[in-house]
Amino acid sequence: MLKAVDVNLDAGEMVLKLDKDSNPITIEYSKLERLEVAKESVRKLLRTVEVKVITVHVRGSEDAFVITSDKVGDYENIEQYLLKIAEKYEIDVVQ
Repeated sequence: MLKAVDVNLDAGEMVLKLDKDSNPITIEYSKLERLEVAKESVRKLLRTVEVKVITVHVRGSEDAFVITSDKVGDYENIEQYLLKIAEKYEIDVVQ
């Protein structure tokens, strides 16, 4: 899974900057296959914290893209916007 560190949501597409890749990836909303919304426990230094996670599956791509609340800023707005996009484009949302 590829982890996003920056997300830019435009009107017809989203641009993801990935953790280990210098080139951003552009994904059209019409190519989204499924969104998975969940919570995961992540180890941070000496403690474990719970973070929110959105896993984005794209048609034609073997890899899934992961957006986590500890890596990107303004996660709540990103999550709400993606859920509206999922409703508009009739994309499956798994919770």
